[in-house]
Amino acid sequence: MKIIFGIFLIFLGVLLLTTIFLDLFSLSFFTRIFHNLGLFWPMMLITFGIYFIYLSVKKKWLYFLSVGVFSAFLILLLVWPYESVSAPGKYQVFTGVNRILFKSGGFTVRFIEGEKFRVSTSSGIEVSKAGSNLIVKGSLWKRFGPKMVEVELPRDTFELSFEEGAFTVKGEFEENRFTRVETKDSVLNIRFSFQKMNVPLYFEAEDCVLEVLLRVPGGISYFIDKKDGLLLKTIEGNIIESDLNPDLFFNLKGGVFHIHLEGGI
Repeated sequence: MKIIFGIFLIFLGVLLLTTIFLDLFSLSFFTRIFHNLGLFWPMMLITFGIYFIYLSVKKKWLYFLSVGVFSAFLILLLVWPYESVSAPGKYQVFTGVNRILFKSGGFTVRFIEGEKFRVSTSSGIEVSKAGSNLIVKGSLWKRFGPKMVEVELPRDTFELSFEEGAFTVKGEFEENRFTRVETKDSVLNIRFSFQKMNVPLYFEAEDCVLEVLLRVPGGISYFIDKKDGLLLKTIEGNIIESDLNPDLFFNLKGGVFHIHLEGGI
């Protein structure tokens, strides 16, 4: 057991060093670990099961087998492609939606443009509607594990909310479809591309790890209000910093944040 614990400490140290040397604020590494943990956690049960048998029969090969299974578990956390999820299933059509809430577990969310509000998910995801809120969450029987959600949006504006999970969100739009993005107690990686910014976009992040990559038209304005936490800001192209009615407003509190803005689409 001491060797297994030592391997875990070495793995943890290598993991932290790797994120520092590659990109301290990149979430792809953390989302990979999170998703793969949901896939391979039974290997931990196998490891301890083999070790307990070893304690009874004292066969050396059982001890080394438990160490080998545990080492394989750690390697799979790093190398298994977490985005290899099952394809979304049948679309569900909704009307009267103003706010979309994603919560629990981990999702890869893909937004596409369309004529109707339609949602398609892989297995292990529950979709329900409460008033004008659409709630997308991991089911109790499959809280963890890689999942895919595809949302087709009509030409309306929506609010997005992310809670208690790890989410990778992607979308390319002719014009901005969102007025507000909120995240709390989450790991969130957002990559949006807007050819036009017809409405301002407000970000609010609290107690989370956030990475935002926005490709937007040149000449728009932004402002970042950070209360505490760590912030890495990358601005490329013709984007103006202004606190007077900015097109992009970030309210950040208590977390690690990487804001990357590219102007000039």
